[in-house]
Amino acid sequence: MDAREATRAVCEAWERGDADGVASLFAPDGRYEDPLFPEVVVGPDAIREAVAPAMDEIRDLRIPIMNLVQDGDVAICEARFLSELASGEGRFDFDFAMVIEVRDGRITRLREYFDTRPLVP
Repeated sequence: MDAREATRAVCEAWERGDADGVASLFAPDGRYEDPLFPEVVVGPDAIREAVAPAMDEIRDLRIPIMNLVQDGDVAICEARFLSELASGEGRFDFDFAMVIEVRDGRITRLREYFDTRPLVP
């Protein structure tokens, strides 16, 4: 799996609400960096535990990718995160950018960039 394929695979696993699928894409020392996580999450097991609760909070997720470029083992994308809150109390939508680095077909680093101000009370 190259960096471009890894980017699409992460987005597709998120759309399915598949925490195991997201975690399986990462190397044993893979890092997931998200502005809404209190710290960097390292390793597939910890990544699964970090993303599963977030997936439980949303439904009907779509992640359209507007731009996706790859240079060697690194891909950068610009996308939208479009979902409904599982509680039925509104939407959870935002634009984001993501950088993914791969080694030997596994993600070694995923870092997301987005404005958290509208998302956090």
